[in-house]
Amino acid sequence: MISDSLKGSKAPNKPTKPLKRGKACMSCRFLKIKCDGEKPICGPCRNHPRDDECEYADGPGRSRTKTLEDTVSRLEARLLELENPDSSTPSVVLHDPYPSPFQIQRLSKSPPLHLSEPPAVFGPLSPFSPTSTTSSLPSGRHWNNFSTLREKTELTGSSGSSTSPIRYPIAMPYLGIEEPPYGHLQASLDVFFLHAPQFGFFLNVNSFRHSALLAFNLGHPSRPTPGLLNVVHLLGIHFSQPEALQGQESALLTRAVQYVATDLMSTHPNKVIHTLQAEVLLAYYFFRTGSLLEAKCRTGTAISLALGSGLHKIRSANFMVPSTIGIGSHDQAYFLPHPSDTLQEAERINGFWAVLVLHKFITVALEVPAHVCGALEAPGMQIDTPWPIDIDQFEEGIIPPELQGNSTVRAFLNGYLVDNRNSDSSTALATKAAILFHRAAHLTGQWSPNMSPRDKVAYDAAAKSVNTLLDSFRTNLGPIPKLSPRDPSVRTVLLTHALVDAASIKLHWIFSYAYPESKQICLSAARNMVNYGDLDLQSLMIINPIMGNLWMTACLVFVDEISRTRQMQSAWPEHTSVEEELMESYRNGLKAMSLFSQDSILMRYQLTKVQEAFEAI
Repeated sequence: MISDSLKGSKAPNKPTKPLKRGKACMSCRFLKIKCDGEKPICGPCRNHPRDDECEYADGPGRSRTKTLEDTVSRLEARLLELENPDSSTPSVVLHDPYPSPFQIQRLSKSPPLHLSEPPAVFGPLSPFSPTSTTSSLPSGRHWNNFSTLREKTELTGSSGSSTSPIRYPIAMPYLGIEEPPYGHLQASLDVFFLHAPQFGFFLNVNSFRHSALLAFNLGHPSRPTPGLLNVVHLLGIHFSQPEALQGQESALLTRAVQYVATDLMSTHPNKVIHTLQAEVLLAYYFFRTGSLLEAKCRTGTAISLALGSGLHKIRSANFMVPSTIGIGSHDQAYFLPHPSDTLQEAERINGFWAVLVLHKFITVALEVPAHVCGALEAPGMQIDTPWPIDIDQFEEGIIPPELQGNSTVRAFLNGYLVDNRNSDSSTALATKAAILFHRAAHLTGQWSPNMSPRDKVAYDAAAKSVNTLLDSFRTNLGPIPKLSPRDPSVRTVLLTHALVDAASIKLHWIFSYAYPESKQICLSAARNMVNYGDLDLQSLMIINPIMGNLWMTACLVFVDEISRTRQMQSAWPEHTSVEEELMESYRNGLKAMSLFSQDSILMRYQLTKVQEAFEAI
């Protein structure tokens, strides 16, 4: 009895009934101490609380300890299986996720796009600014009739669900071999190089062509990586569009993606830069063909490669602290080896800026205005790499030995001039225009009529700074020169001017109803974007996919102004001539979009949205 024990007397020895095996709680069993088996909490656990709860193996559910024990057992079995693959039956059976060319022939049942009429109704698409949300459109009565475009969905050119170009696959005599015959590869290279700069190709054309046509096996260190070579061949076929090759594109895309996925595991000396180039090309390809989710994924991979290999810090004037995460041998941060010559360094510089421009285009085109930002604008991100050069005009000494970079983008946005001839190259000017375009779109997404006074002051200061920079940049840019359609730089020049004008529209459109000056700035910029003078657009053949977004922006400015003009015609009949002038500009924009929409699903969708907007007024 308790009273006897307190008095020091011994209680008579009674035989204790031992606990049945398994009645002790899991904590006591682990610590090998005596357990009284009381539930829900045993005596030792009640007297000495532990982090682990008092659990019993025979409880109503599996205890946490039992679950962990089962997990450990399963992992040990899996480890044994991997260590002895020949003496065990695999628990996971892998299969090839990519269909063979013969399977591909049976998958596509939709008619080829070039034989079918443009679809009247398109599936939902990731948001395009300025039609992504009604808040980003000009304030008016008709815009709320449009359904907002949903993010993370795909655009298809027909009722099918395929996200890649829908065409009839046909037999390819060389798909079963390692790479296409010399003649086929040479022809596709010739076509590809006609349009390569519009799709982010940053390598030197002459050097790449020479190495691509060397008589070595695929994957030889003197040739491009297999992934890049197959992507270039794919785009050459895509751009050529002959009827005899249209069925090859799906199979070529499959093979190109497979190679790109494994190139980084090879020993190729240029695997990082060539894989980066392949990812940029694939992102533009998917962007052009309406596979928007794939385009965003490829862009993200390109950004990771560029930042991970330190391309944003080439010739940096700032001290770089090594990464604390070792991903190379001996736990050292991974960096690209020192460039073997100036040309290789120039390609790396241009490679980073090609990724940055791609990132700007994809972000503005596919994100809602409030989310127009990204990894390259993250806090603490500093870009020191010097401005790009015109790589096809490369010559020794084009990059001065003493050149260093320091906050390149930030200095540009703050209005600092760089005393370097490469800062005014056509490639550098296009890059700066893309930065301004992205910056204006970002500011548009930050504006709200309900902003606090403090936020409004900050926004006004930022918008004024960008507006001043746009005016200065446009003045230095000068008018569009009269170039021959065969001049390789003509499309880059048009893109640069269109980006600057689109940036002005982005910055002023939300104020165009309240401020006549903003309205005139938008109209003037939109007219510039659809005024081509004597230039034959058809001779340009293929352009950067972002041009559809730019022309769409300009056309919607005209649609909005035509709507307002018609509302005022009852009071001021003289506005009829104004409407005629606006209609002429609107038709010029439609003409451009219609011309390039014939072989671009993305442009076709944008053309449809513009036509819907006009029909609603």
